[in-house]
Amino acid sequence: MHATREDVWRSAPPPPLGNHAVHVWRIRVDEMADNGRLSVLSGKEQERARRFHFDTHRRCYIVSHSATRRILGGYSGASPETLTFTEGEFGKPSLVRAPGACALEFNLSHSGDLALLAVSRGGEVGVDVERWNAQIEHLNLAEHFFSESEQQALRGLTHADELVVAGFFAAWSRKEAYLKASGHGITRGLHHFDVTLVPGDDARLVADRMDDSATERWVMRDLPVDDGYSGAVVAAAPVDEIVLLDAGGM
Repeated sequence: MHATREDVWRSAPPPPLGNHAVHVWRIRVDEMADNGRLSVLSGKEQERARRFHFDTHRRCYIVSHSATRRILGGYSGASPETLTFTEGEFGKPSLVRAPGACALEFNLSHSGDLALLAVSRGGEVGVDVERWNAQIEHLNLAEHFFSESEQQALRGLTHADELVVAGFFAAWSRKEAYLKASGHGITRGLHHFDVTLVPGDDARLVADRMDDSATERWVMRDLPVDDGYSGAVVAAAPVDEIVLLDAGGM
C-alpha cells in the first residue's frame, strides 16, 4: 500500500482531513508557552501532571496533552476542554465520539523535547518518536526486544557506530508505532514481527508471525522528525496521504 508523504512540516492550519489521510503534528515542547495550558486539561489530567517529580516531565505532559486537546478540538469542532477520552482493553487512549460528530482516531508520543500526534478519520493509527541515546548498549537491548532478523540486520551495521544508533532507534520507533496502531501494545511482545531498520531503506512491516495479513493491512512510514530523533507512523490501510504539520503555538 503506497501513501504519499511530504518531507516538509507545514504550518497550521491543516488541510481537510480526508477519509484515507493521516495528519502528523510535531509539537516542540521547549518552544511552547505555558500560559493557559493547565486549564485546558481535565481534572484527572491536572492531577497526573502534579504527580510528576521533575519539572521537565511535568511540562512535557502539560504541553503535549493540551496541544492534543486543541488539535483534536479543531478537527471535531468542539472546545478542547470538553473533549472526553477513554482507554481500550490494552490501555490505548481514544476520543469519545460526541453525537453527530465525525470519528477521529489519534495517538500521541513524546521523547526529549518533541512530541508527535497522529490523527486519522476512522482508521486506527499509531505514532512513536525516540530521541537517540548513543550511550546505551544497543546490541544487547536488541537481543531482548528485537526479532532474530532485526538483530542480524543491526549487527550488519557495526562497522559504523552512528549507523547502529540510527538503525536501533529506527527499528524501535517503527515497532512501537505498530504495536500502538494495532491496539495490543506490548501484550504480544516485540519478537513476533519484523521491521526494516537499515538507514536509507523504506520503513516497512516485513512480517507478523501472529497475523499473516498484517503487511497488507497496515501502512508504515518513517518521519523526518529532527536531528538526533527517529519517528514513525503506522496506520490502517488504505492511506492515500500523510501530511506533516507543525503545531506552533497550539
